[in-house]
Amino acid sequence: MLLNLIEEKLGAEERLAWPKHFIERGFTALEKLLKDFAGKYSVGDQLTLADIFLVPQVFGATRFNVDMSKFPTLNRINKELAELPEFQAALPARQPDAKA
Repeated sequence: MLLNLIEEKLGAEERLAWPKHFIERGFTALEKLLKDFAGKYSVGDQLTLADIFLVPQVFGATRFNVDMSKFPTLNRINKELAELPEFQAALPARQPDAKA
Protein backbone atom coordinates (compact mmCIF):
# COMPACT_ATOMS: atom_id res chain seq x y z
CA MET A 1 0.00 0.00 0.00
CA LEU A 2 1.20 3.51 -0.76
CA LEU A 3 1.04 4.75 2.83
CA ASN A 4 3.16 1.81 3.98
CA LEU A 5 5.75 2.64 1.33
CA ILE A 6 5.80 6.29 2.39
CA GLU A 7 6.32 5.26 6.01
CA GLU A 8 9.08 2.84 5.04
CA LYS A 9 10.94 5.38 2.91
CA LEU A 10 10.23 8.65 4.74
CA GLY A 11 9.15 7.77 8.27
CA ALA A 12 5.97 7.42 10.29
CA GLU A 13 5.22 11.15 10.45
CA GLU A 14 5.17 11.41 6.66
CA ARG A 15 2.57 8.64 6.53
CA LEU A 16 0.02 11.23 7.74
CA ALA A 17 1.65 14.39 6.39
CA TRP A 18 1.77 13.28 2.75
CA PRO A 19 -1.94 12.54 2.24
CA LYS A 20 -2.92 15.49 4.45
CA HIS A 21 -0.93 17.82 2.17
CA PHE A 22 -2.71 16.63 -0.97
CA ILE A 23 -6.15 16.57 0.63
CA GLU A 24 -5.67 20.17 1.75
CA ARG A 25 -4.53 21.19 -1.74
CA GLY A 26 -7.64 19.69 -3.25
CA PHE A 27 -9.94 21.12 -0.60
CA THR A 28 -8.40 24.58 -1.05
CA ALA A 29 -9.28 24.51 -4.75
CA LEU A 30 -12.74 23.06 -4.12
CA GLU A 31 -13.48 25.63 -1.39
CA LYS A 32 -12.71 28.47 -3.84
CA LEU A 33 -14.95 26.93 -6.49
CA LEU A 34 -17.88 26.19 -4.21
CA LYS A 35 -17.94 29.66 -2.66
CA ASP A 36 -19.48 30.88 -5.92
CA PHE A 37 -21.85 27.97 -6.60
CA ALA A 38 -22.87 26.39 -3.32
CA GLY A 39 -26.30 26.77 -1.86
CA LYS A 40 -27.53 24.46 0.82
CA TYR A 41 -25.47 21.77 -0.91
CA SER A 42 -22.47 21.74 -3.25
CA VAL A 43 -24.27 23.04 -6.34
CA GLY A 44 -27.34 24.92 -5.21
CA ASP A 45 -30.14 23.53 -3.08
CA GLN A 46 -30.58 20.14 -4.74
CA LEU A 47 -28.42 17.10 -4.09
CA THR A 48 -25.97 16.27 -6.85
CA LEU A 49 -23.18 13.78 -7.42
CA ALA A 50 -20.82 16.40 -6.03
CA ASP A 51 -22.45 15.92 -2.63
CA ILE A 52 -22.28 12.15 -2.85
CA PHE A 53 -18.55 12.35 -3.58
CA LEU A 54 -17.86 15.05 -0.98
CA VAL A 55 -18.89 13.07 2.10
CA PRO A 56 -16.33 10.25 1.79
CA GLN A 57 -13.62 12.80 0.99
CA VAL A 58 -14.34 14.69 4.20
CA PHE A 59 -14.48 11.39 6.10
CA GLY A 60 -11.01 10.55 4.77
CA ALA A 61 -9.75 14.03 5.57
CA THR A 62 -10.63 13.57 9.22
CA ARG A 63 -8.64 10.33 9.21
CA PHE A 64 -5.56 12.36 8.27
CA ASN A 65 -6.25 15.16 10.77
CA VAL A 66 -7.19 17.81 8.22
CA ASP A 67 -8.45 20.92 9.99
CA MET A 68 -11.85 21.35 8.37
CA SER A 69 -12.25 24.83 9.87
CA LYS A 70 -9.95 25.98 7.05
CA PHE A 71 -12.73 25.02 4.63
CA PRO A 72 -15.92 26.62 5.96
CA THR A 73 -18.01 26.01 2.84
CA LEU A 74 -17.06 22.34 2.60
CA ASN A 75 -17.56 21.91 6.33
CA ARG A 76 -21.00 23.55 6.23
CA ILE A 77 -22.13 21.42 3.29
CA ASN A 78 -20.85 18.25 4.93
CA LYS A 79 -22.79 19.09 8.11
CA GLU A 80 -25.98 19.64 6.05
CA LEU A 81 -25.48 16.29 4.34
CA ALA A 82 -24.80 14.53 7.65
CA GLU A 83 -28.34 15.44 8.73
CA LEU A 84 -29.91 13.48 5.87
CA PRO A 85 -31.02 9.92 6.72
CA GLU A 86 -29.56 8.54 3.50
CA PHE A 87 -26.10 9.81 4.40
CA GLN A 88 -26.47 8.62 7.99
CA ALA A 89 -27.35 5.13 6.74
CA ALA A 90 -24.27 5.13 4.51
CA LEU A 91 -21.79 5.79 7.33
CA PRO A 92 -19.02 3.18 7.38
CA ALA A 93 -19.82 2.22 10.97
CA ARG A 94 -23.38 1.34 9.95
CA GLN A 95 -22.41 -1.11 7.24
CA PRO A 96 -22.98 -4.85 7.78
CA ASP A 97 -19.27 -5.62 7.60
CA ALA A 98 -18.20 -2.81 9.96
CA LYS A 99 -15.98 -3.85 12.83
CA ALA A 100 -17.66 -3.42 16.17
